Amino acid sequence: MLLTLKELADYLRVNERTVLRMLKSGQIEGVKIGGQWRFSSSQIDQMFFSGRSEESSEGEDSSVPLSEITAQQAVARPVNRVLTSSRIIPDMEAENKDQALQELLEPLFRAEVVLERQALLDRVRAREELLSTGVGGQVAIPHPRDPVADLQEPAVIVMGRSAEGIDFDAIDGKPVHVFFLICCERIETHLHFMGQLAQLVRENDFVERCKTSGTTDELFRVVMETEQRRQFQSEG
Repeated sequence: MLLTLKELADYLRVNERTVLRMLKSGQIEGVKIGGQWRFSSSQIDQMFFSGRSEESSEGEDSSVPLSEITAQQAVARPVNRVLTSSRIIPDMEAENKDQALQELLEPLFRAEVVLERQALLDRVRAREELLSTGVGGQVAIPHPRDPVADLQEPAVIVMGRSAEGIDFDAIDGKPVHVFFLICCERIETHLHFMGQLAQLVRENDFVERCKTSGTTDELFRVVMETEQRRQFQSEG
């Protein structure tokens, strides 16, 4: 489960400034999603409540940082390896937030990638009630708060584009035009792809290219080319 800064502070019975100091010193690890810190509750439990010098029942060191756990799980895949043409909606019909969530989930329901349809919809709605996933810049990344145990794949992403834009209670108050709905089987995979998406949507002209790309193939190409450009720049 993902914890907010306040939730982690309450869980550890310290103030939020203490958590931030622990983060800065490397005692704990987290990821920023939409400008807000998120922490893995399982990693926190391993670090503080399972004994750092003991090994888990599977022989893994319980003090291994989240970044190393992520690498060990081989989740270092780009978004375009999870996204498929059947999970891209180039012309969303939704007119409000709830309609958008249902429309984005429909490709997963249609392909029977998830078994408990209503349960997943309820969990995605509950996440929005906690805090909008409209991260600003005309982008939203809706997702359930916890991993999806009955998911039939390790990770799935649905991309949607709304030409008109949808009021999504985004942090900057602007309508959302580009959506990435994400569901993962494991928390480590979720954190990986949330990080990948956060970097992707910050790339220059990415959102504008998505807004002007009409077809499924064009939208997929924007994602793939942007990720390839980022990879080339990082290797250079």
